[in-house]
Order: sequence, then C-alpha cells, then structure tokens
Amino acid sequence: MKYRVIITDGALDDVEKFLNYLEFDQGSPLTAVRWWRKALGKVNTLRSMPHRCPMPPENDLRDYTIRALVVDSHLFLYRVDEETRSVEVFGFRHASQLPQENKLPK
Repeated sequence: MKYRVIITDGALDDVEKFLNYLEFDQGSPLTAVRWWRKALGKVNTLRSMPHRCPMPPENDLRDYTIRALVVDSHLFLYRVDEETRSVEVFGFRHASQLPQENKLPK
C-alpha cells in the first residue's frame, strides 16, 4: 500500500527561495527547473518506501522520528504517519546548514 506525500507550505517556501537563488542570483532558470523536476521525482519515491532514508540531527530534537531525503546537497525533512499512511515533508535545507529547531513541527 502506498503512502500519500504532503509537502507543507513552509517547506515549499524554503524550496522556492533556493529555486529563486538558482534562477535569479545564479542566472540559471533552466537549472532551477531541472533541479525542481529531479527533486519532485525523488520526493515522490517516498510514496513506496518512506522509511529508507536516514535520520538527520533534527531527529534528536523531537520525540517523533524525523527522516531526511537527500537531493544533491539538500535535505528534505519529513515524518511518516502510519495511521494515515502519509508522509509529511515539512522542511528543506542545505546539508551544511545547522538544524533549526524553531522550524520543526511540535
């Protein structure tokens, strides 16, 4: 049975900032489009095997399990809800950035 993947507005906002950086600051709109297509394809793979990804440092900051899908040098942070068979992607950051506890769901 497949899981439903939900990307929160907060995660989308952070992704949009990165895509704007690629498109406008780096002058590479095509790179931004290609990266987003690739990232969405990888995020959608969470529908079938969401528990396969490692736990990032953020996992130590909450009492629920947090996992991270790596796309190039970025992390999509998410949690799995077995009751609803859903995956909530709630965060996005560069792998070199420190965890931001204030951006994690309670």
